[in-house]
Amino acid sequence: MIRLFKTFIASVIALVHVQACASTAPDVAAPDIPEFTSTLENARVEDGAVGFAMALIDGGELIYAHGFGETELGGGAPVTPSHIFHWASVSKPLVATAIMQLSERGQLSLDAKLVDILSDYRITDPRQRDITIRQILLHTSGIPDVENYNWDKPEYEDAALMRWALTDSPRDLLFDPGTARKYSNVGYEILGAVIERISGMSFEDYMRVNIFGPLGMDNATFVYPDTEATLRTIGHAGAKGEKHKIEHYPYNRRHGPSSTLNTSVISFAPFAKALLAGGSLGGAHILDADSLADMWAPRWTIDEENAESGAMGWVVEQRPDRKRMIRHFGWDDGFRSALLLFPETKQAVLFVTNDEDANLRAYLFPALDILKERASGEN
Repeated sequence: MIRLFKTFIASVIALVHVQACASTAPDVAAPDIPEFTSTLENARVEDGAVGFAMALIDGGELIYAHGFGETELGGGAPVTPSHIFHWASVSKPLVATAIMQLSERGQLSLDAKLVDILSDYRITDPRQRDITIRQILLHTSGIPDVENYNWDKPEYEDAALMRWALTDSPRDLLFDPGTARKYSNVGYEILGAVIERISGMSFEDYMRVNIFGPLGMDNATFVYPDTEATLRTIGHAGAKGEKHKIEHYPYNRRHGPSSTLNTSVISFAPFAKALLAGGSLGGAHILDADSLADMWAPRWTIDEENAESGAMGWVVEQRPDRKRMIRHFGWDDGFRSALLLFPETKQAVLFVTNDEDANLRAYLFPALDILKERASGEN
């Protein structure tokens, strides 16, 4: 089951200078920072993680991309930045971006009622008629979460998502819409159905045509069977020294919008770069700056002590002593991921691992250190 990584303490630790280990594997053309690579590999060995990939963006440019460990325990290939991982809930910022595109084009109002778009949505509670698209984006709709993802019984047909959204998904509301906040994967799956209904395309095709294609994200897809077989990774779980492969890869088409983004850090980087550039990259326009600002606007307090607020498809962390961070984490059977954006410095961290029990802090803190040093002009 997908578990939301709710807290992230962005403290900085000193870099450890150690010799690089042979199990690290950069792509030939990928940027490298040797001392940073040594630090991450040392952390991986200490943590016992099977494998991961990391990319860093600074000033809107890719400055680092590297893979570590293995694609599969006990005989897999060395991980490279081009290997494809399951990104779990980091799928949601892409869904939010697609919804904002439809809003920007005048095809959808964020304050439209869900039932006015999906008129065949099965009503079991009169309050469901009050749910708006904005509330679903903010996790304030009251729609419950998934109880069983059925990774062992995946659905592949085109109708799977719409059937799930309209009739089969859990729908006993947890609270009156707009009065509280509760993370809901089901909500984002319903948004995928909204995208299908308005665009007349499958959710997966819409993402390919409107985001992946324009940005040149060649190895990005929500359809796991479409991934390049030679670039796939296998998910793992377990404590250090007790790692094992997960039984079922986390793919089920009905859960695509909430969970099944499959891509590499190299292929995902253009999405981060486009958002950091105000919504466009090269000749590809993804969002207007006003839409981006609206999507990232803090609208619901999650954790007052840590200055965390919910935005549409993202979490915003804005402490007085730190740069604003826009982020999302993912956690699923066999995999964990993180996408951290710093708009003011045009910096980003992209991280993904094929080990659900990997210690993310061991890898993200050194990455934040590198970006902090570069932002302060120390490098």
